[in-house]
Amino acid sequence: MVSAVLFDLDGTILNCVEPMSKEFMRIVQKLGVNITDEIRRRVGSNLGEILIKRSSPIAEVLLLWRLGRTIGLSFFKRVMMIFLSYSRLKNIANNSSLFDGVIEILQALKQQGLKLGVVTTRSRKDVSLIMKKFSLENFFDVIVTRDDVFFGKPSPEPVILALKKLNVSANEAVVVGDMPTDIESGKQAGTKTIALLTGLFNESLLEASPDLTINSILEIPQALENL
Repeated sequence: MVSAVLFDLDGTILNCVEPMSKEFMRIVQKLGVNITDEIRRRVGSNLGEILIKRSSPIAEVLLLWRLGRTIGLSFFKRVMMIFLSYSRLKNIANNSSLFDGVIEILQALKQQGLKLGVVTTRSRKDVSLIMKKFSLENFFDVIVTRDDVFFGKPSPEPVILALKKLNVSANEAVVVGDMPTDIESGKQAGTKTIALLTGLFNESLLEASPDLTINSILEIPQALENL
């Protein structure tokens, strides 16, 4: 029986990964890149990695540089791409909105008596601002950020720490996320996993073998009944 649900933040509760991907592709298209399905896949995967690591501006720029090389941009165009995209992508990440239905779903889960948590690669400062901005503080019983662990996702450490703080065993918990690292972290910690298919990481998410897949956060209550 499920007694706790642990959510990823970016791309699961916050709608930021898809807008970042669309903005990035708009920029590189202006630089002459022909946007194919393979390019979309690479862009989504690499922007996801930027969100995962978020260790420093230098690291983020290096990841963007690598992405530019991956999609075939020349040296000059990579410089232009970083100049045009970095501040815009950061602005999107820092000014994201909630996915439709998030508040209603969190309310419904709390009414069912479930313990809720967030496991994220963002900093505690970032998460505190987000919680206050969207009045989410009262929904979550535990929040684990990158500042709380030595190893972030896909390591099981963040999930294990969240479970310990909740005093919940792994077989009573579910991890919900939109990236393979979320699923891998949950599986290694021994929880059930639900993959949120947003279109950006579908292939790699399915390869991670989640217990269930959903297309919208609105499907979570039904998904929990099916576990």
